[in-house]
Amino acid sequence: MAQARRSAAVPEPRKVVRLSPVPDSPNRGPEDQSHSLLKALERISRNGGTIHADPPLKRYAFPGGKHLSLSTEIHENLWRFDLPPMARNLLDLMAATHDEDGLIQATQQSLGKHFNCHHSKINRAMKVLDTHNFAWKHRQGQYRVNPIYAYRWGSRKQHALISRIADELKNRPIEPPLSETRN
Repeated sequence: MAQARRSAAVPEPRKVVRLSPVPDSPNRGPEDQSHSLLKALERISRNGGTIHADPPLKRYAFPGGKHLSLSTEIHENLWRFDLPPMARNLLDLMAATHDEDGLIQATQQSLGKHFNCHHSKINRAMKVLDTHNFAWKHRQGQYRVNPIYAYRWGSRKQHALISRIADELKNRPIEPPLSETRN
């Protein structure tokens, strides 16, 4: 097989451009810059090598050194609240069917029809949920579920809702009852 001929003309040698080093800033030395670059690369590697424009999730500190989300801590200790079955069923329904504002459009009568019980039983269950600040009556025909319970901690939806209703949530913290020690 015949090879393609190369031209007989000799190419001109390439010009070598040498860059001068960038002077260091007076506040930071070269080792500080490499350290910050290393930290940035570590952050990228924690994300699986992808770069995200979202702000990092904020952690919530708990006594005892655990770094868990508040919703996880509440779910783990939900048994301590000793919620009656109807209150627990109502809480599960509200956590599953709320809108982005944490609101459920329902009346006690419609919830009674849903659970096939009298609206007075729904009223008692709502009082229990309101006592523990899981959910409360927002307006006529509207209930609000606490975003600390209903949303994943640090999600955009939870962050946006908490910032919108921060004043209302300051008066409604969810605190697990103290457990008695067993002998």
